[in-house]
Amino acid sequence: MGMFIQLLRVKIQQLIVSESSENYPGSIALPDELIAAAGLKLFEQVHVNNLSNGNRIITYVVRSKKKGFVTLNGAASKLFKEGDKIHVLSYAYVSDGDSDEHEPKIIYADAENNLVEVKTYVF
Repeated sequence: MGMFIQLLRVKIQQLIVSESSENYPGSIALPDELIAAAGLKLFEQVHVNNLSNGNRIITYVVRSKKKGFVTLNGAASKLFKEGDKIHVLSYAYVSDGDSDEHEPKIIYADAENNLVEVKTYVF
């Protein structure tokens, strides 16, 4: 049996936190257009990195109730505040044999969290 390794599948680059709410069952709420562009599934596990203060969490995706709104909910609200810049990352298990051909996506959004561009992540 082959080995599987976990690789970056998609990164949503530099979103701006619109709201941070403790009174909600934990999650990150993202706009539908970003969920679709990233190929994320509702309730999918994601890593959220806070560029503003260095905090990192693992949570799951739900739909935002407002266009362009990115909300950190529940316990995450203690680590993220309105105006923070964040990255959202999802990973996938890829067979070792397919890992050399794996190409993650990177999603770019504007300052209002609207989709700007979808590209292959190259460095």
